[in-house]
Amino acid sequence: MDVDKLVNYGLPNTVVEVLKKRGIRSLNPVQAEAIMKGLLSGKNLVVASPTASGKTLIGELALVKTALEDGMGLYLVPLRALASEKYDEFKSWQELGLRIGISTGDYESPGEYLARYNIVVATYERFDSLLRLKPRWLDRIRTIVVDELHMIGDPERGPVLEMIIARLRNTGVQIVGLSATISNADVLAEWLEGELIRSDWRPVRLVEGAFDRRRHTIVFVDGRKEKVVHRLGSSALSIALHSVERGIQVLVFVNNRRKAEEWAFRLSEHMNILAHLIDKNRLEELLSRLSESPSRKEREMLEKLLRKGVAYHHAGLTSIARKVVEEAFRERIVKAVFATPTLAAGVNLPARRVLVSIKRYDPYRRRMVGIPVFEYKQMAGRAGRPMYDDIGEAIIYDAASILEASKYIRGEPEPVISRLNNERSLRIHTLSLIATGQAQSIKELIKVYRETLFFKQYGSTRYLENLLDNIVDELIDWDMVIYRSGILEPTRIGTLTAITYLDPLSVHRYLSLVKDEVGTFYLLHLIAYTPDYLRSKPYINYKVVDYLEPEAWDLAEEGVIPDPPQDEFDYQLWLQAFVQAKMLHDWINEVTEDNIVSKYGVGPGDIYSARDTAAWIASGLSRIERQRNHDIADKLEKLSMRLEYGVKEDALELVKIEGIGRVRARILLSHGIRSIRDLAKMTVEELSKLPTFGPKISETVIREAKARIEVHD
Repeated sequence: MDVDKLVNYGLPNTVVEVLKKRGIRSLNPVQAEAIMKGLLSGKNLVVASPTASGKTLIGELALVKTALEDGMGLYLVPLRALASEKYDEFKSWQELGLRIGISTGDYESPGEYLARYNIVVATYERFDSLLRLKPRWLDRIRTIVVDELHMIGDPERGPVLEMIIARLRNTGVQIVGLSATISNADVLAEWLEGELIRSDWRPVRLVEGAFDRRRHTIVFVDGRKEKVVHRLGSSALSIALHSVERGIQVLVFVNNRRKAEEWAFRLSEHMNILAHLIDKNRLEELLSRLSESPSRKEREMLEKLLRKGVAYHHAGLTSIARKVVEEAFRERIVKAVFATPTLAAGVNLPARRVLVSIKRYDPYRRRMVGIPVFEYKQMAGRAGRPMYDDIGEAIIYDAASILEASKYIRGEPEPVISRLNNERSLRIHTLSLIATGQAQSIKELIKVYRETLFFKQYGSTRYLENLLDNIVDELIDWDMVIYRSGILEPTRIGTLTAITYLDPLSVHRYLSLVKDEVGTFYLLHLIAYTPDYLRSKPYINYKVVDYLEPEAWDLAEEGVIPDPPQDEFDYQLWLQAFVQAKMLHDWINEVTEDNIVSKYGVGPGDIYSARDTAAWIASGLSRIERQRNHDIADKLEKLSMRLEYGVKEDALELVKIEGIGRVRARILLSHGIRSIRDLAKMTVEELSKLPTFGPKISETVIREAKARIEVHD
């Protein structure tokens, strides 16, 4: 379909011109079918098609039409990195006068400022929090695009997304779900009462294959065979070197971080022959950006690799490092990236050739097991770069046999199944429904839950009623809900728990263990002991945990942390929480990132992820403590800020100035500059003499300090 024909479906010529400026002159078959099935007339749609088949543009067109008709549109994604990527893509619509916004955090803010935008990109969790806080602009929403709709099957994010959709059903809001190919897309379309667009079309043809280890040959389904002469002790390494020598850029999925880093360095030892092909000027620009990473170890490791045209990518990297690696790969300065599978569901980073591992270690079975077919398809879908490649190649490198590989290549992805059937999800969303007044009885709760995929797939009202009875009884026992005159009402604690987006069990556990007189480390331990923290905690090796166990007992006896529980399972959680609290305690006492990385065996990115989670929990608990103990509430509020910035208490005022982080704040304090007023009195020449303060940053910092004082005065 020619893009000019979009005017026949209600879009003005100005939209067509924006598309042409982006190089889009015709719609592909998936996009054209979406238009013809009612995308621009407000119909609900589920689009299930491969990676890179143009699904984002389908969502954009629906949002733009809504925005031009004075409605508000939301584009929901599972990850912050993906939100940033989509936000940058959507900025091209600003030339039509549309305002594009983004919101990915701050669960306690009602986000009233978002009313000024026509299109907002948000994470699932952020929009779920907005549904609880009820900003005035919610009734302006006319279209919601749900990216990665298949995430409903994810144990963590799935229930959040499912409840968002359940609460929006029957409100008149258009819902457009975008998904990778799944076997039961028809079930999702039926649930949404929408049209289904299912397609296998890809802009770049995907050819799948597997490595025959016995013959040391790649066998493709189209009949091609490639002999791999290199023998580097690993099939993935051998194929990667074979590929880059043939001028093929390669993305290698590895099942753990340590191996990703190790293999990147091993491949780099064989890359000297290709080093002359790297654009040296662009490389130096990227390395200059990498120098902003606070981790010296990270900078040094990645610089060595980037100079050889190799990199690794995983959640342990800082955001600066991840962006540098992604950009270097897109610009083909990096020829090979070793990445953990999280990349497959994250940013758009296609490669001509993708090497896929179908094995993963199962800690419960204590052995390697096969991954789901859907996960394989997600990784394989990254193969093939539109506008660069005629084909994309996905190669399974660790199958025991060609027969095992063919089960993945020819297999159907598993159906998406609701994950709402667990206590944690049900208590969080049940409290939210009661706290927002959307349900005031078991009957009304059931009415909402009947709109879920969970109910559609299980279909038993009696089963659902029994589940909700137990959950509500628990919330009543925890003083978060009261039953009065036949109506379920939230208590003040219950309302605050819902607003702060905390798990009710986190708040209950905290309140049952907190004392009237507690120190900072005690609070850190309670924060790290909450389900909200433990479910996303960075992995710390059991050897570190075992080494620190005696210290945990000593501090418990001294009352510095809570007493250990009797139950063995709870004891292990308590012990893990202690080690996590130790790491966070080092962070707020300005221990360097590299020392924390070395001491606990985590990545710099893990530190920031743990910091963000702990700061959010501390802030939420502070609001709850305002109802009970103002002194502890103040301590938690201050602790949240210290966690955010990674500083001792005396640096809190200085780090409020943009450009002053934990390192610069300590430099200022060591030179007798203790407040914003002290800073404002300095000259640019004086400040520039201090380490890490050049003339440019000094001028900016002093200007902001003076501005803050003027506002305060």
